[in-house]
Amino acid sequence: MRARTWSAALAVVASLVLVGCSGIPQSGAPRIGQPVPGAEDPEVQFIADSPQAGASQEAILRGFIDAASSPREDYATAREFLAPKIQSTWEPDLNVIVDEAAQRSYVSADEASMQLTVAPIAEVNAEGEYTEFSMRTPLTQGYSFTKVKDEWRISVAPDRVILDSQRFNDVFGSYALAFFDPSWSYLVPDLRWFPSRTSTGTRIVKALLDGPSPLLTGAVATSFPEGTTLTKGAVPIVGDVAQVDLSSEVFEADEMTVQRMQTQIAGSLTGVSAINSVSVTVNNNTEDIPALTVTSPRADPRALVLSQEGFGFLSNGDSLERLPGLSDKVEALSPDAVVVNAAHSQAAARTADGIFAIRASAAEPLRVDARPGLVAPSLDTFGYIWSVPASAPASLVVSRADGSQAAVQTSWPEASSILSLAVSRDGTRVVALVRVGEEPRLLVAGIQRDRENLPVTLGDPQVLAVGTGSAVTTTWVDDLTVATLTTAADGSTEIVKQVIGGQSELLQGPAGAVSLVAGSGLRQLRAIVSGGNLTALRTSAWQVVGSGISLIATQLGSPD
Repeated sequence: MRARTWSAALAVVASLVLVGCSGIPQSGAPRIGQPVPGAEDPEVQFIADSPQAGASQEAILRGFIDAASSPREDYATAREFLAPKIQSTWEPDLNVIVDEAAQRSYVSADEASMQLTVAPIAEVNAEGEYTEFSMRTPLTQGYSFTKVKDEWRISVAPDRVILDSQRFNDVFGSYALAFFDPSWSYLVPDLRWFPSRTSTGTRIVKALLDGPSPLLTGAVATSFPEGTTLTKGAVPIVGDVAQVDLSSEVFEADEMTVQRMQTQIAGSLTGVSAINSVSVTVNNNTEDIPALTVTSPRADPRALVLSQEGFGFLSNGDSLERLPGLSDKVEALSPDAVVVNAAHSQAAARTADGIFAIRASAAEPLRVDARPGLVAPSLDTFGYIWSVPASAPASLVVSRADGSQAAVQTSWPEASSILSLAVSRDGTRVVALVRVGEEPRLLVAGIQRDRENLPVTLGDPQVLAVGTGSAVTTTWVDDLTVATLTTAADGSTEIVKQVIGGQSELLQGPAGAVSLVAGSGLRQLRAIVSGGNLTALRTSAWQVVGSGISLIATQLGSPD
């Protein structure tokens, strides 16, 4: 077959909206951290000091740790504190420890070594994956010293960088690698963290070619043939154009596959402020390929509610816009939980009699799960209805439109109960609020599907922050963020906003909140409070936007 040549120059879409059973991790939920910064490159660039003449071992070590705040020119200043034999072999990108600077302890071990003890908050591994720690278990590491031209230099140092939390947020940026859902309809974000420097684009593309993180492995698709690499080993930026030259494995790909490659690369590089467009070539060969347009599922900005007036979109105060073929059937059931698909052609509802499938094209709702004590149902992009009893968290099933069921193998065998279950709008992940004894755990797991896109099993779960109050429910805010409603003994509420692969933040909740549902983004976060008032988050305050509301429906998207 004749080798083909491919290329494309496509504008980076600035507003692209992406990014056997295993047990629940035993370390508990992560701590609540600081707000996640935006995806753009950090604007702060630290200018580190070089070693001072006559500096002590402790001064050299402190200077080395401080200089690692500047990743410019591959941590050139930090390497000045190292002995020549390790200056080129020290690998700072292998691990980053985020800590509290005030709790660092420097202790001499002997005449040529010191120990540094830190209180870790989080870490970033070589692939850029961020993990918050639930407990501040001290970390002690050793450093050795030698004299170089009568000056102390570090001769042994771990391959890592230590940054306090504020410096980390200034030096590192978050970047959402772009993969596809199994239907190749949506981009799915895989958040990574890299320091801001000229090689950031290279690290992003190399990480993209290496494939998804463990959370998404098997749950997402990638268009790159196995073995695809960067021919130049780097992504040079000429002007504001990132030049990505791929290896010959791409030659045999068809046009649609190459379009998808371009889309993944462009989507992944969107957060790099120095890049405005991307040029993709194969072994320096060029051939124009049209850009592929991919959208992300976004909910209607209006609240979809069941009120005294019926079921529909709330607009202009308390007036409702009904959903043809669905509203009358939902109203007839009088459910306490509803989820609606993006086309507004299908819904799932919970009543005291079980879970019902509702289709606009069907005459009557169909009961698909009659088990007692079911949590609120979820619905995925392929039309499967997810249901599970609160007291049997491993008994997860999905139901088809005809009522037939299939079991889904869960990945939380230690869970004693489950409070909430929600599938992401792109259909690749599920977030579950479970209890292990009396301890709440918030878990996210990738969804493994068969060739017909039937959910089969859930991947190893990642533990998310859940707060210290009594957990009530959780909801997807966007394709990277979930929010969990918790209540305290005094009746006050808090909302834990957790970026998957990023940091967590506590938000004040509305007094008396009994439910929480998000649209697309934090500004569409809504809660019902006792008495039936609908409240919405406006900047930092909750405002009443409706009354007489019995439920807020979850939306998978909008047909527009």
